[in-house]
Amino acid sequence: MDAVKTSETVSDANEIDPIRMQYRAEKQDSETAQSIASNETEECEKQGHWSELPSLPLEKIYSFLRREDQVNMSLVCSKWSEGYGLPSVWKTFIFDLTKSQLSMDTCPIMKFVLKYSSMFRHVKVYYEFTRIGNWRHFIEFLQILTNNSQLFSIEFIGLPHLLRHIDNPTYVNIYRVIANFLGSQHHLKRVKFYGCYFGLNEGVELLRKLFQHSRKSLTHLVLPGFVSYDPMGEGQNSNFAQTLPTLADLPSLTTLEIDYTLIFENMVAGPCAALQRMKNFQTLALSKIILEYNYRMKTIEDFRGLTSADWQILKRLSPNLQVELTIETHSPSLRVVEFFIVPNMPITLFEYRYEAFEMGMEIDELFRHLLACKTNDHLVSLYLWKWQPVEDLVSHFIPFLTACKKLRDLEISISYPTSFIDLMEYWLHNRPEYLENVLISILDIENDEDYRTFKNLTSDYMSRLKLIGLNVQVETDYQVME
Repeated sequence: MDAVKTSETVSDANEIDPIRMQYRAEKQDSETAQSIASNETEECEKQGHWSELPSLPLEKIYSFLRREDQVNMSLVCSKWSEGYGLPSVWKTFIFDLTKSQLSMDTCPIMKFVLKYSSMFRHVKVYYEFTRIGNWRHFIEFLQILTNNSQLFSIEFIGLPHLLRHIDNPTYVNIYRVIANFLGSQHHLKRVKFYGCYFGLNEGVELLRKLFQHSRKSLTHLVLPGFVSYDPMGEGQNSNFAQTLPTLADLPSLTTLEIDYTLIFENMVAGPCAALQRMKNFQTLALSKIILEYNYRMKTIEDFRGLTSADWQILKRLSPNLQVELTIETHSPSLRVVEFFIVPNMPITLFEYRYEAFEMGMEIDELFRHLLACKTNDHLVSLYLWKWQPVEDLVSHFIPFLTACKKLRDLEISISYPTSFIDLMEYWLHNRPEYLENVLISILDIENDEDYRTFKNLTSDYMSRLKLIGLNVQVETDYQVME
């Protein structure tokens, strides 16, 4: 009863004392305002601490951001604006303009290039051609680099889209700008031209410029799709070897990645021929050649081929040399394999793939040739793709795999039906000490029943092989029908 009475008393008091109610409301508003002000002050203090970041963590933050985010970050405070001009922020620069930027008469990115290009050390050029004559930005960019920069690495990616759709005078202009740029650089360590497809003579001249001015510093040279071959210009193409520099001109080069082309043949054959006449010579630092032949580019009839003697001499020049070879043909061909793989060739990785399921070379013919050339003495990785069904994988693979004492990685792509289960069963009882990773890709399974059988068997074997330390993965391209 008292409680009810008290409640009523309070209610009555509130009704007859509006001044007190106003006071309470004003007091509550004041406390809320003070709380907000306190939070804002605390936030400002936090921002103040951020603005006082030392240079090292500030550089680290900048290094994780995209260029647009770096610009936004530089607008936060004067300290961060100063950080935007640090050399580490501009050490790596990617030239990758959007379509809207490419369409502009004056590209805003260029003002940053002009201001900071002296700090560039690693540059990547990604170029998207949009058929609007926007090659001028690319030319302007390279001209700025030529005048202001001394790079350690340069990558050109996407140039074929530019070079294939321009008139000849523009092509010549672009080629000259690139040549002038290479001639201005004296400390390049890594150079990559990916899929540029220059004319043969232009490509040779670019290499000559590069070798002449960065011969002592260059360690990595990546040239897949560097030149195109013009069968109509046989006479002109025959003169390129007279001016082509060779591997002997690059004493510091450790890695060469290149298509099997006339340029590659002559880069290797030149020093080999000279070395045969010399008693004393300086060894090279070259330790890896990544070599690819694609039948779409050129037929083997267009090459002279490197002999076993050539590779023997090259190994004397480069005692630690390893070769990673990829061959892609329309159909399996023993003739192609015999042309490219010869004795004294230190192949550590071999990948052979073909497109058509036509009968040609059998897999045991391939293995016999590899054994005859003693490729097994060096082989670490073997990738074989799109082979016809093999009834007895064990009898074909095991003798060769046993002879490969260094083989670590094996990948096989083969059509169904194939007795790959027998191969896995063999490994359960005869664990190959050298082999660590196996990928078997089964193609052309035709129905759900075969797929379920395949899945059940492989899951069991993969688990058991993993227990003994062999990582085996089996996959298929079959899509289960719903």
